[in-house]
This record gives sequence, C-alpha cells and structure tokens, in this order.
Amino acid sequence: MQTNQLDAHTFVGPQISIADMAEIAKLGVRTIVIARPEGEEHGQPTVSDICAAAGAHGINVHQIPVTPGNITAEDVQAFDFATGDNPHPVFAYCRSGARATTLWALSATSRGQSVEHIIDTASKAGYDLRALAPRLVASAI
Repeated sequence: MQTNQLDAHTFVGPQISIADMAEIAKLGVRTIVIARPEGEEHGQPTVSDICAAAGAHGINVHQIPVTPGNITAEDVQAFDFATGDNPHPVFAYCRSGARATTLWALSATSRGQSVEHIIDTASKAGYDLRALAPRLVASAI
C-alpha cells in the first residue's frame, strides 16, 4: 500500500484494499475519505466493505464521490467537514491519489497555506498540481 503524508494530519494515496486496513490503522489513521464514486472501476472495494473493515479498527469513513477533473466547491466543503470535524490523522484516497491530493490542496488554501508550499508538498508526494495553480490562487484567503 502506498501512502504519502502531506501534512501533520493528512495522508493520501491510491485505491486501497480491505487487506490494507490493518496497515492504515498502524499509521494511526482515525478517518478515511474516499474521493471516488462507488463502482467507478471494476473490482474496487465497495464503500460498505471499506466502512466495515475501517469500523473494526475504530476508523471513521466519509465518501466524497469526485469524478476526475470535476472537483466542485461543494466537494471541497465536504472534504473540510470530513477532515475538520473528525479525528486525525486522515487518509484520503481515490484511484491514483490525485483527486484526494487536489481536495487537500484546495482545502489548504482556504486555511491560509501558500500556493507555492501546497504545490511543492504535492510534488514531493508524487502529484503535479501546477495546472491547478490558478484555481488555488483564486481560492486562497
């Protein structure tokens, strides 16, 4: 399982399996955000299966069914709610981790993090958000 830590409270990564839940729990994760629609890809675990496996470890789960290239302001608000009002750390995932990282980035600008820092942090985690820079600037405080 691949995980990338973006900040003190947030890990992101690609699709997980039920078997990954013990490793996620060992990271201390208390909340999982699923940033992809149910059934987006054949063979991905169902949200209910992820919830059951996470629940066995005392981990909360939230789904934000983001489609690639179409992250809305409402999606970012849902991410803010899921990551702000629930225990940390958070592990957010999607097919590759890019949508989860984008949600984190858009949320981070609203909390005052600099666009340069966000893009650099994402890059170090393997996600190129340079094309998102204009939107990050527009959403910054």
